[in-house]
Amino acid sequence: MPGLMAGIFMGTCSGHGTGVGASHHPGLGGGVLPNCPHPSLSPTVVASPLPAVNAVAIWPPVPQLPLGVAKAVAAKVFINKKVPIVDLDILTPHPTPTQFTTTSVGEKCLVTLNTPAWWCTVGITGGREAPIGHARKALATSKTVFIGKVNATRFGDPLGDGTPAFPCLSVITGSSPNVFIGI
Repeated sequence: MPGLMAGIFMGTCSGHGTGVGASHHPGLGGGVLPNCPHPSLSPTVVASPLPAVNAVAIWPPVPQLPLGVAKAVAAKVFINKKVPIVDLDILTPHPTPTQFTTTSVGEKCLVTLNTPAWWCTVGITGGREAPIGHARKALATSKTVFIGKVNATRFGDPLGDGTPAFPCLSVITGSSPNVFIGI
C-alpha cells in the first residue's frame, strides 16, 4: 500500500459493527437466564467475544484522540500542525451505545430487560468490556517511515490487535490530506 496518507490525531476512526441491537439471552449469550427477575447487569449474562458481538452491535466513529501524551509529541514532530499517530499509540476508549435484551424465566416470572452491549462483550474489566468502551491501540503498517524512531501510521491502519485488551476493529481514517507515507 505505497503512498497512503499519514495518520494524524484528527477526525474520527472508522467505527465498526453492523447491528443495532439484538436479544443476547436467548441469543449469542446462550439461552434464557435462570434468575428471574434478573438485574440488567446480571453476573449470569454471558459475555461474548467482540468479533461475534460486532454482528449485532455498533461502535460508531469517535474522535481519534491520544490517551495521555502521544509519542510524536514527545519527539516534537508535527504534520500540518497536527500530531501524527505512531505505532502502539494508545487512543481514548471506543464506547458502544447499543442495547441488547436479556430475558429471564422462573416460576410465575418472565422478565425481559435492556442490557448494555458492553456488559455482553468480553473485555478486561472483570471479563467484560468497560462502560467507557474498549481500548484502542494504533498498529502501524508502514515499515519504512519513522517518527521519533517509531513506525508512522497511515490511513487504514488498525486500531486493535484482536486481543481482549485491544479488541477494536476500527481503522485510522483521520489523516493528512497532503502528506503520504510509503511502504
